Amino acid sequence: MQLLKDNWLVIWFFGIFFLELIFYHKNYVKRIEAKEHWKTNLLNFIATKLISIIFLISIVNLASKYSTHFLANLSPLISIVLSIFILDFAGYIFHRASHEIEFLWRFHEIHHLDEILDVSTSLRVHFLEAFFHTLVSCLVIYIFGIGQEAIAIHSLIAFVFATYHHSRFKLPINLEKILALFVTTPSFHEPHHDEDIKNNQSNYAFIFPIWDRIFFTYNKRTFQSSWKFGLSYSKDVNALNSLIKPLSKDGGK
Repeated sequence: MQLLKDNWLVIWFFGIFFLELIFYHKNYVKRIEAKEHWKTNLLNFIATKLISIIFLISIVNLASKYSTHFLANLSPLISIVLSIFILDFAGYIFHRASHEIEFLWRFHEIHHLDEILDVSTSLRVHFLEAFFHTLVSCLVIYIFGIGQEAIAIHSLIAFVFATYHHSRFKLPINLEKILALFVTTPSFHEPHHDEDIKNNQSNYAFIFPIWDRIFFTYNKRTFQSSWKFGLSYSKDVNALNSLIKPLSKDGGK
């Protein structure tokens, strides 16, 4: 039982991963592009995890420690709820900026080059995108005085929804329509990974889709059979190049 408590996020991820293999991706297992896709996503996860352990976690803790402590001094429930909404909104702003600012797009592009959308796509975040996102989060944490407990809870919830809404594991359509009013779901997020810019510059939300509705970036269309995951102007890159490409002169193009 203790093993389950200590490793429930790992169990959650691999539970979805193997359900996808059984019900959705069983024809992909032997395909070369699927194996390359998983290898690329895993390498990006490892690189981002390393920079998080070495540097990013420490600066987040410092930002909280020396912050205004405004939200941290409120009652625990109010503090945590407000902090989650504020950090999620900051994530929406950063995500949208990553599509609209060329410098940030060169890193976020790596996530969108994935041509096989599944739960592992949620791990495909370039380490420098994670770095810049963390800097924005640190600023928000400092200004609003967000406590470390709230930061940890937000991180856990964000991971759960990032893995879920990138997955192929869908609920009955009527249930998912109701759920998508409140939180992000696979059907909500799918248009964002279409290769057509008209679709992929929409539905930016990480946890709460209300931000897209408020700021007119909500795309109510569901994924069509004629759509393709990835980017129309470029094929996917291999694992090593996914780390290097944003650092080259033609990164983001």
